[in-house]
Amino acid sequence: MARDADQQFDVLILGGGNAGLSAAARLLRKGFGRVAVIEPQTVHTYRPLLSYVGGGEADLRRAERTQRSVTPAGCTWIRDTVVAVDASAATVACASGRRYRYHDLVIGTGLVPDDDELPGIDAALQTPLVGSNYLDHAEKTWDLVRSMRPGGHAVFTVPRRPVSCTGTTIKPLFLAAGHWRRTGLLPGVSITLVIDRPYLLGVPALDARLSECLQELDVRVLHSTRVTALQPESSSITVSTGETLTYDMLHLVPPFRGPRWLQDCGLTGDQAHGLVDIDAATFAHREHPNIWAAGDGAAVDTDPSGGALRRQIAILVDNLAAARRGAAMTTYDGYTVAPITTDRHLLIAGEFDRTGAIASSLPSFIDSTRPRRSAWAFDRYVLPQSYWHAILKGRL
Repeated sequence: MARDADQQFDVLILGGGNAGLSAAARLLRKGFGRVAVIEPQTVHTYRPLLSYVGGGEADLRRAERTQRSVTPAGCTWIRDTVVAVDASAATVACASGRRYRYHDLVIGTGLVPDDDELPGIDAALQTPLVGSNYLDHAEKTWDLVRSMRPGGHAVFTVPRRPVSCTGTTIKPLFLAAGHWRRTGLLPGVSITLVIDRPYLLGVPALDARLSECLQELDVRVLHSTRVTALQPESSSITVSTGETLTYDMLHLVPPFRGPRWLQDCGLTGDQAHGLVDIDAATFAHREHPNIWAAGDGAAVDTDPSGGALRRQIAILVDNLAAARRGAAMTTYDGYTVAPITTDRHLLIAGEFDRTGAIASSLPSFIDSTRPRRSAWAFDRYVLPQSYWHAILKGRL
């Protein structure tokens, strides 16, 4: 029997999140034989639900399954951590010392916090007043929201790109404010949004609507402003304007980047922040035609989101198959979606393409920028079930 070090797979997938597992399921449905996913974690999380956990509208258990239970039948799960890719030898090296060969490689490793750009992220999260739905502290976020006192100051941060589901980084603010309004704390709690870009989403119609919602809450918005230092010992942060903001609650979304080993292996090209250097229209690597990538950690030239990823993975798998046949590839228009809850049981779906044009799936006569209860119900209840029972099985 071949040793693990000698194993070769038809398609090897790095990362067992949404991108990796949905790609594996689609490949198997298309008849690909030996498909494997390398993923060290034993718990798989439906991450979009974490915003609702942080807002007190969902239980963390609803967002989690065992990794084994969601790995598609017929797919090999390798519980290990990737440390390097040798593209010229079509080989992946893991922390265990094992090596695996591939015919095609799909990279879906996502993002990691950029500690070099903002030191002290982990240390800040260990202090009582800092939470983050984006760093597996959603339950703590909810504890902070519900323990807020009159006269308190809440700070929410949004980093520069890349960040998972970029548009929904302001969702925690609206969910927290919705709770404070229901419990009579608003007005009375001051809220500051520190956002490292001159706009909210970069879609004029959506930005206008969201700005109205922020104004109604009397949120102080610091555009084009980044967090430059964390001082959790004094419950404060310093921002790029030189101002120091003290807080009674900080929801921290730090700057992110791709895993450093991708850059060390020469797979990121000239892309900023360690993103995999792909053709954003086809998801094929610009230098290595048997390497593919999609999702948060790839240079897809649009805001990442679960809705975007569904379309990306469908096109990636079709193009991988087409490349083997020598057929023409399908192109991706940058469609994405930023579902933002603006109040209790109200949500803007926020569908747009990479040009910033609205790309709503609703009939043209319906104002897709208006918050809707039906959109909230779909995001909160329908999409999680679709994720577990259709997306991860390659059916949607």
